[in-house]
Amino acid sequence: MSYINNIPLPRLRNNDYFQFMADVNGLIAQATPTALNVEEESVAFDNSFTELDEAINVDQGSVLTEKIQDGDHRRDTTWTALNERVKATLFSPIPEEVEAAKHLERVFNLYGNIRKLSLKEQTAAATNLNNDLKDREMAVHCQTIGIMPWVLAHETENNAVNDLQNQRDSEKATNNAAKVKEVRLAFDEVYKELVNRINAIVTLRMATPEIENFILEVNQKIKNLETQLAARQGHSAGGEEDSTQPTVPE
Repeated sequence: MSYINNIPLPRLRNNDYFQFMADVNGLIAQATPTALNVEEESVAFDNSFTELDEAINVDQGSVLTEKIQDGDHRRDTTWTALNERVKATLFSPIPEEVEAAKHLERVFNLYGNIRKLSLKEQTAAATNLNNDLKDREMAVHCQTIGIMPWVLAHETENNAVNDLQNQRDSEKATNNAAKVKEVRLAFDEVYKELVNRINAIVTLRMATPEIENFILEVNQKIKNLETQLAARQGHSAGGEEDSTQPTVPE
């Protein structure tokens, strides 16, 4: 008699865990819950899989989002003021200011309208723009037309947006990890109930060809994962770098 083998679920990375549960869910659907005699368990399994999918792909809002939007609006306004000041100075009656504005205009043209970029792209472009404007030669031109305080203000606003974005990213990662942990622990129990049901049918010598084939398929998936885990452990012991996905967070 063949039973469904044990699998160290807590050791699986999130992507491995998701794929294994997806495979089992697919095998249940393929054989049909009725043929496997797991109608009740299959409903719970399918619901748990949906919750896992939502938890892993969650994109929760954040109280920081509004602050980021406000900060982005402020830096956009300052950038607009800088850009328009440079353009207006091209018509200055003072030749030295016109010359300085020409040099600065080339820098602004290099980056284009950074307000149209995504938040992270704009943050990177604004950082480079501000660094260029603070460069020794360009700083002189900024001083000539009187925009250096605005450049420094734009830099401060850009850094503030960047800090808020980093905080939000960390917040999302933490919240998501906690949610995935909760869902995985609950899913573990649902999976165990399914396995216990199938294995009990085998013990009672009531296994049909569909059930026996299901067991073979699941055990092959488990064997593949065990091989993968062993390979990773070997890489780790050998000191090789391994880009890890989180297992169940502690």
